[in-house]
Amino acid sequence: MKKILTLSALALTATLAATQVSAQMASGNDAFVRVVHASPDAPAVDVYVDGMRTVAGAAFKAATPYGEVPAGKHKVMVTAAGDKNTVVFQADVDLKAGTYYTVAAVGQLANIKPKIFTTTGLNKDKAKAEVNVYHLSPNGPRVQTLAADLNNAALLKNGIAYGNKETLMVNPMGVNLNVVPFGKMEPVVKNLSGISVAGGKSYSVFAVGLVGANGTQGFDLVAVEDKVVMGSMAAK
Repeated sequence: MKKILTLSALALTATLAATQVSAQMASGNDAFVRVVHASPDAPAVDVYVDGMRTVAGAAFKAATPYGEVPAGKHKVMVTAAGDKNTVVFQADVDLKAGTYYTVAAVGQLANIKPKIFTTTGLNKDKAKAEVNVYHLSPNGPRVQTLAADLNNAALLKNGIAYGNKETLMVNPMGVNLNVVPFGKMEPVVKNLSGISVAGGKSYSVFAVGLVGANGTQGFDLVAVEDKVVMGSMAAK
């Protein structure tokens, strides 16, 4: 997955303007939902909200943008892609207006389940970049992130364990992080570089896959910019 998030000034301006206009179009009664496929051995999936398919064919490591969904109670069902009768999991959710939800499919296929994270909004601090770190690797230990270009300074005071999220507010910069077991300097489980984070923006880094595995199921870091794309949770 391409991890370069740096955009040209023109493209960045256009994206920001489109996101701001789209956010203004949202109803005051809407919540915002995105879906993350973090189950390493599960097939590509479809996501249904109240019987309507809103995400189609999401493969492992896929992360959708936030889309608007009316606040209130909803039935969420995840199935194998193209096969509504093969239900991976289902759950009832109660969405609150103005809240942002990350619904992640976590664990391995035999015990896959939904994990829901919430936040009340995206970053508005123009001087800082918000980086949200999610540990979704089923067999991954508690880990620490080290700033490789800053004398390996530890960024997470207590590290982060599986199933948890931590948020960092950092200066706009090019990111070069090493993920290591908590309390150690090595081995480097994964390096993340080539990303530029900008002030006033929110980003997410999802640690997914299996430590020690090879191929597509191996441990990886998926980095995305957090943004609202109106209609992204509409019928597919």
